[in-house]
Order: sequence, then structure tokens, then C-alpha cells
Amino acid sequence: MKTEPPAQIAPPNIKVPDDLLLQATGVAQPTTTSTMEISSDESDPDDDRDTKEHKSIISASTDIKGDFEALVEEGFGFDGVFAFSSRYALGDAPNPCLVIDGYGTIGLPLCEREAPKIASECALKGSANTGICEIPAEKIHFDNPAWDTWIKKTAGVAASKALTANTGLRPTFALRKLVIHDKTCPPTNYKERDDKTSRKIGDFIVILPSLFDGAQLQLSHAGQTKTINFGRESRLSTFVVAAYSGVEHALSSVTAGYRLSLVYEIVHTIADTALVRRPRPALPEMKGATQKLRDILLSWKQAASGAAPELLACLLQHRYTQAPTFGAKSLTGADALLMSHLRPLAWELKFCLYLAHVTATVSTPVTPVEYYDSRGCERCEDCEHCDLRDGLDEEFTDDGDSEAALHVSQVVDLRGMPVNVNLPLQMEDYLRGPVVDGKPDDMHVDPYSRRSYATRKKLYKRTAILIWLKNTAIDSRVSVGDVYDHALHVLRKSLTPVPTKREAKVVDALLKCCRTRPQDDKKMQRVMQALRRSAVRWNDVQLLLRALKDCGVDKNANLIGVEGFVSAYEGFGWSALKNFCGEVMLNDPSSTRRRALLTWLAQMGEEEAEVSAWCTAQTDMLHRALGTIDVSDIPWLMNVATTRGGDFFRDVIFPQLEAQKLDRAFWCAFSKQLHQNVASIPSLAIMRDNCVSELVRGLPAFPTKDTPYAHWQDKDSVEILKTIQLCIETQNEALCCEIFTKMRDAARSGDFLPKLPPWLYYAELSPAVIEALQSSPAGTALDGVFLPFFVDVVYSIVSVVRTTSEGKKIEPCPLSDPHKAVLAAAARKAGGISVLKQSLGAAGLTAHDSSRLQALALFIAKEFPRQEMSGSGDVQAYDELIVNIVRAAIDTFDTATLAKSHNPSDQMMSLVQFCFEVGARDECGRLLNRLSESPAGVSVGQHVSTVLIPFLPALKQHLVAQHLDFRADPYKKFAAAVIKAFVQKVMTPAVALAAQIQTLGCACADCAELRAFFVSDRVSNSFPRRTDAARHLEIALEPMRAERNSEKGKTLLTDLGDPATQEAVLGADYSWVHARIHGTDAAPVPAPVPPANAAQNSSAQNARKRRADAGPHANTGKKQKM
Repeated sequence: MKTEPPAQIAPPNIKVPDDLLLQATGVAQPTTTSTMEISSDESDPDDDRDTKEHKSIISASTDIKGDFEALVEEGFGFDGVFAFSSRYALGDAPNPCLVIDGYGTIGLPLCEREAPKIASECALKGSANTGICEIPAEKIHFDNPAWDTWIKKTAGVAASKALTANTGLRPTFALRKLVIHDKTCPPTNYKERDDKTSRKIGDFIVILPSLFDGAQLQLSHAGQTKTINFGRESRLSTFVVAAYSGVEHALSSVTAGYRLSLVYEIVHTIADTALVRRPRPALPEMKGATQKLRDILLSWKQAASGAAPELLACLLQHRYTQAPTFGAKSLTGADALLMSHLRPLAWELKFCLYLAHVTATVSTPVTPVEYYDSRGCERCEDCEHCDLRDGLDEEFTDDGDSEAALHVSQVVDLRGMPVNVNLPLQMEDYLRGPVVDGKPDDMHVDPYSRRSYATRKKLYKRTAILIWLKNTAIDSRVSVGDVYDHALHVLRKSLTPVPTKREAKVVDALLKCCRTRPQDDKKMQRVMQALRRSAVRWNDVQLLLRALKDCGVDKNANLIGVEGFVSAYEGFGWSALKNFCGEVMLNDPSSTRRRALLTWLAQMGEEEAEVSAWCTAQTDMLHRALGTIDVSDIPWLMNVATTRGGDFFRDVIFPQLEAQKLDRAFWCAFSKQLHQNVASIPSLAIMRDNCVSELVRGLPAFPTKDTPYAHWQDKDSVEILKTIQLCIETQNEALCCEIFTKMRDAARSGDFLPKLPPWLYYAELSPAVIEALQSSPAGTALDGVFLPFFVDVVYSIVSVVRTTSEGKKIEPCPLSDPHKAVLAAAARKAGGISVLKQSLGAAGLTAHDSSRLQALALFIAKEFPRQEMSGSGDVQAYDELIVNIVRAAIDTFDTATLAKSHNPSDQMMSLVQFCFEVGARDECGRLLNRLSESPAGVSVGQHVSTVLIPFLPALKQHLVAQHLDFRADPYKKFAAAVIKAFVQKVMTPAVALAAQIQTLGCACADCAELRAFFVSDRVSNSFPRRTDAARHLEIALEPMRAERNSEKGKTLLTDLGDPATQEAVLGADYSWVHARIHGTDAAPVPAPVPPANAAQNSSAQNARKRRADAGPHANTGKKQKM
């Protein structure tokens, strides 16, 4: 079992509540599952104040604030308590194994049969107290050594710290006697005079586990009496009570059982006295301080106008948490001591006392210290790696002056009731300040949007006593505050059969708060529950009716709920609730809530004719005045249609629904329910069709919806889909044509958001519509209705329109893989390849880039295989479409990218292979012509040498794989043009081989070094960077470059094939090309002797020789053509 932490009994004039009696004292203590009761009778300080006049004070205070602050510091500094108590469960306190000489061991809990035997055998001879058995300490022993340890180190330490306010005092505990009380003992009173010469501090009483009732212990000091009840937990608990000497103990009679206790003296130890020299702890003498306090308050009261402060705000010594239970009873130590003496004086002299929770915030600009370098990122609220608010204080340095702000978060009266009052207080007005003294209660760093600095905020949370004269200006400004939480706490805790003054006051304040500052439904439900339970417990029907009205239950019946109505009905009957239920039916705008009330009343009042008749009349009124309807009410509406017939529903219910301007979600669900009930109620069909028609008519062509981002909307294609599905489900498929026409017209006129073009809607809708058609019972019968829609899908996706009619930019569909899949599926539903051909016109295709067009052609070839087409029209449409796309892909290809590419041959071969893959190899001529053109800014020679020459070997490999060679057109023409352009634009005249190296350059030193380098084994050599020298060496190297180009030309010819193939490719240009590359005339090409004579052959050879000597004819065309 667990034990509860020890309780502290406050100084005089403070009533300690049950829930605060067992509060922590700074020592780890066991907890328990129950509490001991402490109560006191206390009049309300606001009631029956003494109205007698007070004599003028002789030496009045002239510095009210200064004298009050000094008195609090000097005269009310005692921070302990006059009494302490705690309870320990059996598992948290050891069994002492109590042994009495002459009797033996006593078992615990004390057995009721054993107690009389102990009392008769061990009682002191001649004891005059009937019913009380006292056994001296010398006859008592503890066989369990853990008992003394527990007394000294657990229970004793807790009591010492509470009594002496954690001063570190460690007294000893001297056992004096064991006492047994039975039910014959009379009430006893005991008060020991506090002997200042004695080392005794007070009494320490341990009540051991024993079953008894009664025996309340009253502890009194300075006119205040507290009662501690032990009986409820006595059998399974060990109780500890400690009190100073001078405190009066009054013990009532035991009404049943036996009370077994050990009495110790708390003794000031010699070590503390001799070494530390601490005085013996004792309760302070408060008469002088109390009189001074009275004089200050009376001086304030009698001071002339303007000569005294309007109010005093004095900070308390301890810090307290703002909570519904906080009040004067929550104060501890020196704060409770001050309040205990201030409160009766304030009541006597007509001062008002309040408690205020104040928070001071000190903000200081700070700069991170080596922060960004160590963390690697800028701290901000959105950073996922770090959070500036978690930064340590030492990571920042102050970067400016601090600013302090003060906020009063709550003001409560002494009982904890929140109030509203405007306090004209600044930071320096608080006595015992400053507010920002000591360690802050909270500290964090708020990040700014800028990187250079942030703000450190320190929060100081303090509590202050507020004092002002009654019936003054500030007192008139006090009004009911936010009492919800406090009032709920008071009412939930209340068990009284009739309301106390305080409870009545709390109820009045709560009801006023409900009228003036209503809260959210959840809180109002809690309020209504607490007031309803209190009204039932107090049998106060007027309170219930006030609560129902002030909480607004007549406008929202859910605030009391079914359980609440049941409880009120059972507690007060129908006559008490009838009028209010009528108000609910008139005022609650929700028909759902009104129906729930009628349903519940009909069930509760089945046997009461008056209730049943009332419910019937109200039901008919409800049907004729529906109130607010939503989607959840549709099943009930259908029930009304079933029970009262379709005509009543059409004439009475349906017009009310139309008048409410309900949203599309309601009408869509309502139409479906109407359709499902048409079989049993045929007259619903007309209403169903009207609803669907209105939904279609009110549907925007391209609806949008709001997003979490301000000023930003997103497409709402789901709304279109829901309407289409509704038309299919309710057999109104023809209305879909109206939707499609509306979308088509809006797309053509530009009636849509430019950032949300039509293709976005169509791309989302098409797959869902296809799925809806597949699942429809109508099947293919709907294909004709939806054909225009799918045609529009195809046209929207391939559309290349980039601006609206107003000139606003439109982003076309990117034709990604998902979009192409939608395109193919829609094309099949719209008519196949012919629709694609119509939508993909040649003019529109050029608006796309080449790579996108290539991907589109490959996709069409895959999705619509030519070999699977049956009709000649489809085959022709397919061929024309593919050719159009391939030509557009060729024409839009950017040849400038070839010069920038690391491997242009791969790009060009990809285009060639693309033409073969889609069955458009005839377009390779167009492609090769396009590739032959040198782009702007690139010379023909550079284009030939860097792009086209490397491409020929790759092209040859492809042709071989296709069982072709360069003799076939268009490759023959392309290869010949490339080789001729190479010879004409790249190659330069060669020098004789014999003089290549030895005659290279001139006799200068640079040329000599160049010749030496060529005949050496070195792989590199450095030459001067002078402009003249570099140019001179370039001229010297030119013959060597010509040799390399000659070798490259030979390789090109060889790649064409054997001499016969070369001649077949180059034709009449073969002789001079061969001569320019090889430097010699071409040998006769071996070939079968034709039937022509030799002279003719010789003439042909001579002609070729003459053409070789003359070279090619000059090209008079564009310079960028080969």
C-alpha cells in the first residue's frame, strides 16, 4: 500500500482544506489512498461586518507602504507551522513489535479482545482517568529496531522540517508513555505551558493501527481550532501528529473500539544548542506584530483623502501555482501566518483582501555564441534539425537592453473565486519586490526570422496579497471573473444536502458568468452537469430552471444531454420541466436535438398520457418547422416520408428543405436516399430528378476548393465526379451531357483559373469515370452518352494552347507517363486512333519539344499496335499520325545541343533508332538532312569534324544490324555529303613526305626545338606563350595536321566499304575525293568487263582523271550547308 505525504496544519486563522492537508513538506514521504479530515467553522469575511466607529489612532503611520513592508519582513517571518500530521499505510510504516513488561508482545492492528486485557493488567495503579490506560515508557520495548530508525529518519524528519520550516534542526524524540482510550473515556483537554527554560519543543504522537471510531483530535492555538478525524483509516494506518508546546489538544470520546497511541516529546538536542547555538524552536509571539498591523491599517483607514495609497500589493514569500483550488487556504508558512492575522483585521476595519497571480517577463535581445558554425544551420521555428527554444542560456550573449512587462493573470478572493478588476500597478508598486528577484520560473529563447539575433525571455511567476478599502473606487470596479473552473471544483466536491452560503455565492457567480461570458459547448456541458447534480441533491427545482436558461440549454439541448434530462425528470417530474421543454422546441435551431428530446420524452413518458400527447403535438409542429437540417438528418427524413406518406413529404417537408439553401453534400446524399425509396414511395421520383437536375445546373464547369494556404485554391474535380456518379446511380445519365457541354464551353472560352487549366480536371476525372461506367449496370449502353467527354479528355491533354483569351499564361499538359496512359484509355473510349489523329494536328505538334514527341510516338506504337488494326481507315490514320509525330520530332530537334554534348553520336543514333522503332524509317532522309545542317554559330568544318564524322561509324553499325549499308538511300547521299564536306572544309593540302620533319619550320630556335622534339622519345614539350612565337609554331605544324586529316579521310573511305562501294557511294566524285585523301589517283576498280569496248572504258577513266585534277565545282549555296 501507499501512504500519503504529510500534511501541514497552518497557523491560526487559516482553515486548511482536506486536499491541502496532506501536502509535501520537502521530505520524500509515503502516500496513502485516503486522507484524514480537517475542518473548521469560519464565517464569510464579507458578511456582517462590524459597523462601529474606531477611535482615532494617536501616533498614526505616515508611510503606510513603508511601514507595512517593514512589519511584514520583521514581524511575520516565521515560516513554520504550529502543528503537523501525516498518515502512513501499513506497508509504509514498520511494525514496532511492541512489548509491554509483564504482558508480552502486542499484535497490530490492535485486537478488540486484547485491548481490555492490556488495560486491566498494565494500567497505572491509582489512575483517575476512567477509560484511559497509560503505560510508562520504562515498561515499553520495541523488538523491531527499524521502528526507532523510522521515527528518527522518516516521520520525525518530516515533522521537524514542517514545524521549523526546513531550518535543518534535528531534535530527538523521547518516548514518554503508551495510551489506550476506550469508549468509556470522557473528552479530554490538554495544554502544556511553554517553558522557555526547558529543551522540550513539543509533542509527537503516533496513533498505531487499531479499529476505533470517534476520538477527534482538536488542535488549538491563538483562537483557532482544527479538527483531525482518524477513525475512517484507523485500522490500516499509522498516524503521526506533532505540535509545539503551548498548543491545546482536545480529544473527543471514543465511540467504538480502542485507540492505541505512543506519546513522544520533541526535545532540542544538546549538540544543536552547544555547537550550532540555535535557539530552541517555539511559536512566535504575535501580539505586538498584530497590534502594529492593526495600527497601520487603521491609519490608512483614517487618513485624509490623497494621503494614503489606493491599494497595497505585497508579494508573498512562497510561489504558488495558478489552479481552481487556489485560495487563502493554499498559503503556507510565513504567508499563511501573515494572512491569519491580516484577515480578521481586514474584516474588522472594512478592508478587502484578494490574491493575485502576476507574471513578469524580461525580454533581452541575444546573439548566438559560435552557434551557426557548431550546428551548421540557422535555427528557426521550421528547422527540423534544431529548435532555438531549446538552446541553453550560455549559448547566447546579451545584445541590447532588457525590457520588462508585467501581466496580472488572475485575481481571486480569499476563497479562490476569480474576479475582474483593473489594477493600476507598475512593477515598482509591489512591496517586498522586485517581482523579477531570484531565479526565473521559466526561460526560453524565441527565434526571430533574421539570423543575427534572437530574444531571451525570463518569466517570473509570483503571487501577491492585494489590499484596499471597501466601497472605494477600485472596489466598485470588481466584477465576476472567469469562475468556471473554480466553481466546477467547488460544486463537484460538494456533498451538502442544502447549499452553504459559499456554495450559494459560487452558484450565483457561475450563473452570471454563463450569461455574460459563455464558453464552448464542452465546458458548458460540464457546468450544466455540475449545476444539475447540485439542484437534484439540494432538491432545488428553481436552481435547475435557472441553470437551464442561463446556460443556454433552450438553444442547445445537447448541453444537458439525455442523461441530464433523465435525472431531472426523475428528480422533479414532468410538471417542472414541461414549460422549459416547450422553450427548447421553440428556440433550439437544430431539429436533430429537438427530435432527440422528443424521442427520449416519448420513451420516458409512455405510461403518462399528458407526456405522450405533448410529444405527439410537438412532433407535428417539428415536421412543419424543421429547423436546421444536415446530412445526418436524412435517415430521419426518409422515415418521415415512410410514416406520413410521399404527398405529405412533397407538400410539407420538401419546401422547407429547399428554403434552407443546403449544400451540395446534403442534396447529393438526399438524392441517393430518394432513389433508394422510390420503389416503395413512387412520388419521390419527381423530387429525386429535380434534385439531381439542380445539382447539375449549379455545378461550375471547373469547381475549386479552398486550401490551408491563404489566397490559394485547388481544383475540385471530385465534385464533378460525384455529380456524374449521382446521375448514373439515379438513372439520370442524360444530365451528364449538360456537364460535359458546360466543361467544353468553359475550356474554349477560357472560363477557368489559368493556374488550373482544364487538362488537370480531365486527367483526374477520366480514369474514375471509366471505372464508374464499368461498374454501372447499364454497361456499354452509356458509351454514346460519354463519347463527347472522352473526346474532350483527348483534346485537353494534347492541347498546346499556352494563353487564355485574356492573355494569361497556361501551362500545357507535360505528357508524362500517367498522362499518356489517361490519353490512351480516353482515346479507346472516344473512337481509337482516328480521334488521336484528329487531335494531334501537325501544327499543334510543333509546339512540343522533340523528346516529348518521341516518347508520345513510342507510346502510341505500343498502345495501338499497327498489326492489330483491322480496318484500312485505322491503318491509314495510324500511319499518317506516326509520320506527323516523327516529322515534328525531327523538325523540333535542337541541333545546337550536339555541339555541347560529350557524345553527340548517341543523340543522333537515338533519333535514327526512334524512326526504325515506330516504323517510320522512310523519314530517316529528313532526319539526316536535319542533322547535316550546322547550327548557328558553328562552322561547317567544326560541325563535320566534331559531330558528323564520329557519327558515321555508329550509323554503319546500325545499318549492318538492319542488313543495310551506305549504298542504300538516304544513307548514300548523307555519307557522300559528309565525306565531301570533310575533304573540302577540314582537310588542307599536304606536303611531301620526305621533307616532313627535317624541313619543318625555319632556322629559328623555336622551330629547331620543334624538329628535335618530333625525332625524340619525349611525349611532351613546353614552348613560349608569346603570341608571335605561338603563331609561328602553328604555321610550322600545319603540314603535320594535314597528314593527320589525310589519315582520318582514309579511315572514312575504308568505313564506307571496299573501293567498289566507295565508288558507288561517291559516284562521279570518287576520283577527286580519293586523290585529295590519298594524294594519288585511284586505281581502277575491279569489276566484270561490260559488253562496252575498251576505248569507252579508257575514255571514262580519262574523264575521271580530269575531274580529279579540276576538283569539285564551287558551292554557291548557303555557307552553313555541306
